[in-house]
Amino acid sequence: MIFKRSSKLGLAGIALATTFAWAGAAGAATTLTLSGPIAGNTVGPQSASAPCVIAGTQCQNPAGFGFNNFAQGGNQTSFNAYSTTPTAQLADGQVGNPYLASQITGIVGNTFNVAIDVNTAQNGETLQLFEVIIGGLVAYNFTTPTLIGNISNNGNGFADWTLGTISLAGLDANTPVLFHAQWSGASDGAESYFLVSAGGGPPTAIPEPESYALMLAGLGLLGFIARRRSRNS
Repeated sequence: MIFKRSSKLGLAGIALATTFAWAGAAGAATTLTLSGPIAGNTVGPQSASAPCVIAGTQCQNPAGFGFNNFAQGGNQTSFNAYSTTPTAQLADGQVGNPYLASQITGIVGNTFNVAIDVNTAQNGETLQLFEVIIGGLVAYNFTTPTLIGNISNNGNGFADWTLGTISLAGLDANTPVLFHAQWSGASDGAESYFLVSAGGGPPTAIPEPESYALMLAGLGLLGFIARRRSRNS
């Protein structure tokens, strides 16, 4: 699979340069586990916690993190949707622009799950396929057609199912990452696939060397003052 986009650098070049940065590039794809239905609205809501990658609604994503706002409607029952950035409405089956690994890890950390908000009423929708394509290769996938429409809280912005766990640890920052979902039996419109951290969120920022030195100097000064006071008491 070759990706292209209009930038001067070109995603095809990035994919070739980074394919072997993924530690599992030579092996088989890791099978994702589908968990749910999730009761009690405990994952989400998307609007407050995580970026969409594929959704038929206006997700509240961080600045610069786009998604595929796929065509929606009750009369269109099956979808073959890829993620894309910036936000666009792709034709069914059209491959989008991949994210860079650093875009994702900067928001949800190195490990994350894919949350699925199902908006089809009970007994209607089947997840046919889900893939995470890293460096041009399928790194994670779910290939067992499974009924996911048997839920009672459709349309509330929380996850009804999750797929995980996905790791981008150790990847070059410019490694392209793409998501691909196929589902059938939809009847109520805007499904939503969004990312949720599986490791406590993005890594904590490490102080720059100058800041770290100043912090150590400050701690040393406090220690010196404490010692002077103890001697004078």
